Amino acid sequence: MFTASKSALLDALKLVGQIVERRNTIPVLQNVLFERLGTTGKLIAKVTDLDIEATVPFSAAVDTDFRGFTVPAHLLMEIVRKLPDGAEIRVQASDASLSGVILKSGRSRFSLQVLPATDFPSLDGAEMPFAIDIPGTAFERAIGGVRFAISTEETRYYLNGIYLHPSEGGLTLVATDGHRLSKRFIPLEGASQDMPGVIVPKKTVEALLKHLPKGEDVTLQVSDAKIRLLIGDMVLVSKLIDGTFPDYRRVIPAYTNFVEVEGKALSAAIDRVSTVSTGNGRAVKMTFAEGLLKLTVNNPDAGNAEDDLPYEGEAELEVGFNAKYVNDALANLSEQTVNIYLGDPGSPAVLRADGDHAENLIVLMPMRV
Repeated sequence: MFTASKSALLDALKLVGQIVERRNTIPVLQNVLFERLGTTGKLIAKVTDLDIEATVPFSAAVDTDFRGFTVPAHLLMEIVRKLPDGAEIRVQASDASLSGVILKSGRSRFSLQVLPATDFPSLDGAEMPFAIDIPGTAFERAIGGVRFAISTEETRYYLNGIYLHPSEGGLTLVATDGHRLSKRFIPLEGASQDMPGVIVPKKTVEALLKHLPKGEDVTLQVSDAKIRLLIGDMVLVSKLIDGTFPDYRRVIPAYTNFVEVEGKALSAAIDRVSTVSTGNGRAVKMTFAEGLLKLTVNNPDAGNAEDDLPYEGEAELEVGFNAKYVNDALANLSEQTVNIYLGDPGSPAVLRADGDHAENLIVLMPMRV
């Protein structure tokens, strides 16, 4: 029914690992659907778990007798992956009723079971009244800069994704788990201020970020219940999280005073003193005094560690933070100068990369030390 190269077929199956569950009570959801792409000479590979759906076109030599079909997605991907590089793959019906397909490549031959294309569900088709075009590089950078703060706590499901909403002059992305918050702003011309704020699930975020083609601009379409992303030839449709994202602006302090530290040096120092920690929740105490930041970790079961580095600015206080959270934040800021805005020891800190847009920031809640 069609012939395709190994590279084309692997590219078509690139989202199988992120979307298709290996075990599912609905058998067809373990499959990938192959169909014609309109009247073009291309085919599409489509996968879904009923919450997210990906459609990836690929080049193939398509026979006139081609009929849509579905086959086990993970099995097909493993077969294709193990074929020699540069291999040509021939897929044909095993019989007139299309009860199976035969895959041939060189001397290799595989017979796969088929489920009807008509059994395959679709998430797409709904009208999306709002649309925005976003530069792909800026979108990828913004998603990457906030995803580390997405909550995994199921009871607060409305935090299990990235909150995306229009703001003056562009688009804002926010994620928080209640202990930290990350915000990124993408300047855009003509962004619709009428577009509702939406919460994009973490699974969709991970699938998008892992397979966002480099340099490809993104068209983002939104309705009250779904989001559609057009990235080159790929179409990603996802349900949104049905919940209300908290008013995150209330937890961002309006400090004016800050200290400057070298991000790379601070991250390395925290990593060193955290060696004596026995868990991710261990606090690092930061003592700011007379231009020297002293880092201390105390672990009654293992020992203590200290390190220090210079800072610029006026700050005289002692405050504790989760060491892992600080380094996660620094990993998503510049490795050069980082500005840390501080209040009192019981108040959150705000981190910004020096010279970055004022809306790009990370908030960290303190820990008792």
